[in-house]
Amino acid sequence: MPGNDSSAPKRKRPLGLKARAAKKSNNTDSTASTSEVKDFDEANTATIMLRGDEGDEIDELEGIFDSAIEAINNEDERALTLLRGTIHESDRILRLYDNDGKTPEARFYYIYGTALFNFSELLEAEEESTTYLELAHHRLTQAQEQMAEEPFAWRVYLMLAKAGLELATKSKAEVNKVDTALQDLDRALQTLEKQQKNEVPTEESPSVRLEALAAADMVLSLADSQRLPEISSARLVQWAEATARNQHTKQADCESNLVIARALWLQASALLVDDEEDEVKEKDLYSKLLNEAQLLLEKEGEEKASSEALLLLGEVQLNLGNVQDEEDRQEKLYKQAVATFRLVQSRGELPEQFAQFIDDFENPTDSDEESN
Repeated sequence: MPGNDSSAPKRKRPLGLKARAAKKSNNTDSTASTSEVKDFDEANTATIMLRGDEGDEIDELEGIFDSAIEAINNEDERALTLLRGTIHESDRILRLYDNDGKTPEARFYYIYGTALFNFSELLEAEEESTTYLELAHHRLTQAQEQMAEEPFAWRVYLMLAKAGLELATKSKAEVNKVDTALQDLDRALQTLEKQQKNEVPTEESPSVRLEALAAADMVLSLADSQRLPEISSARLVQWAEATARNQHTKQADCESNLVIARALWLQASALLVDDEEDEVKEKDLYSKLLNEAQLLLEKEGEEKASSEALLLLGEVQLNLGNVQDEEDRQEKLYKQAVATFRLVQSRGELPEQFAQFIDDFENPTDSDEESN
């Protein structure tokens, strides 16, 4: 590697964490109590069943929506059918209101918009997905315009942000859309915090801290996905780090440590000029970012740390080793990375590229030695 006169075999490195981008975050919001809906064999069965129930139509709509969200969380194949039923019923209710010259309440638009968003996330056809996503953002905007001090107001802003960020990946004006979405995330957290100051907390009350860290983690996943230009991704990482640091406590705090470390890792990754040759811009800054990430990830202790945190720690150690000029320091970091990856391997959760690094490090080939 450049600047390293080591005679030791060059170690092959695994792929970066770009391939480890998190799955798209789906909304899990809903607290309404509802009876279970079963046996949906046709696309509009959900809608048909709703029409036969007694009571307020929007309460009934919320019931089928809750079932759809539960199906999503459980990776139930009925999710698409249930969401489609929610959307069909929402459209029917909206037409009834339009015919009467009335406007539905904010809760209706929140349910409608959130169902559309989740439906767009499950569709494979890009063009069709975008159509539903745009309509989702429109319905959520209507919810925002209608709401006052509703307890779900913060969730409306959260869903507006999710839809806005997803639309940003499909837009030429992504910078403005990203900034608007981040403002919506700020409003969501501010609204939740204000709401909780005026209420007696219960076991079911959402945590401002955990919601903030979840939002930051979601934003980092998008930044890591390479679906946005660098300037927008950098803006996302900046927001996520600031949000996580604002929630950080002096005590052992594995949740915020991991989010901050991910942000630092992504900032460091942006400094890579040539990943294959370990060429970086501002090497001192690169090392500083990774060293801080390593310290944060090591605070929890390896045995208690999640596999996700350990994988990131191992990659941080490995990449720090790649830019070392001193052979002893480089070897030490590589050995630390191997030990960290082995711990994840013992849990049966080590991706192939990291297993390959362990093998390459412990069993260097003649070609590796000659290439050095």
